[in-house]
Amino acid sequence: PHTTPKISFLECSIYIVYDKNLGTIGVLVEKQLDPKKYKKWNDDCGAVDGQNPFENRAGYDMMHAPLDAFAESDEESEDDSSENDCSDDKVDDDEVFTVADIPQAFSHFTYTYTKRKLLVCDLQGVLSTTTPPLFELTDPVIHFMSRRKMKSIFGRTDRGYKGRNDFFRTHKCSPLCRMINRRWIRKVGEHQRSSHLDDLEEQISNVAF
Repeated sequence: PHTTPKISFLECSIYIVYDKNLGTIGVLVEKQLDPKKYKKWNDDCGAVDGQNPFENRAGYDMMHAPLDAFAESDEESEDDSSENDCSDDKVDDDEVFTVADIPQAFSHFTYTYTKRKLLVCDLQGVLSTTTPPLFELTDPVIHFMSRRKMKSIFGRTDRGYKGRNDFFRTHKCSPLCRMINRRWIRKVGEHQRSSHLDDLEEQISNVAF
């Protein structure tokens, strides 16, 4: 347990500054990560570190396209048949997982924990060598599954059901995925982990702009 990396996201602040040429602007500021150690473990289109990008050609093309390429015409389907549900898979006590499995398992966990309402991906940053080790992540993407067909709730990279489908099209559950989905989530009461999410879309729609 003391050698298993934890996951954290950088805290950020917005400074409102005045520039004589630009006027009043907001500047996003966060800790600078070591560029030599910077890595992307997965992206928002289904690509995974270590996986041949041409196995997921659509995700590869989207990953290298400009933001304007995230067209509203992307086909969105609420069908979750592509989802890997490993909650019923057998988990052996002697199963092991690698550090590389952690980001992917975390993305899957966010989807299961929120009762399929959202999925956090595009996990990138630095794996520090502190004790215990720590994933310091920045600039994630959240795909929100809107029942009201609302788009881009969490910004231009929020691809909703399309992003969810792309993730599970390439995702392969690891032993860590199975341990989280079978042992941990099931021990947390259904009401406890979902009560604060029941009105999530209503809350978001009230502040969306």
